[in-house]
Amino acid sequence: MEKAILITFLIATTSMVYQTLAQEEEISPISPESFAYEPVAAYEYDHELLDHMTTQRIKFLQDCSDKMSSKCGVEMTEGLIDDKPVSENCCVNFLKIGRDCHEGLMTFVFATYELKDAASEILPRSKRMWNKCVETTAAKIGVPLAFET
Repeated sequence: MEKAILITFLIATTSMVYQTLAQEEEISPISPESFAYEPVAAYEYDHELLDHMTTQRIKFLQDCSDKMSSKCGVEMTEGLIDDKPVSENCCVNFLKIGRDCHEGLMTFVFATYELKDAASEILPRSKRMWNKCVETTAAKIGVPLAFET
């Protein structure tokens, strides 16, 4: 059951990335060609990825994804693709999910078939986004840890 929910999360997340790319009028820092999509290969690859995860890890990641509002999820996806900051409200939501959740979700999502080739560009951006949110917003909700730069 948890794997089915996580696969749904994967589809929704990658769908947000594709929608964001489709809405771009100018060329974004990451070209859409870097998101190769082959449905059968993607399905098999992502299933293999999930098969190597424990039920506890899947539950942790699902709980993490449930904590993020969909509006902020879209805003963060756009921010990661375009390398732009997110709003203060989304920073609050982002920081409240916690660093472990953020790092776990980013590592997982960008290990998927559709997004693995963009991981080397996106993961450092996600850390910069986290650090910027810590710098600008953390005092309002407590002081989460910044990633080492």
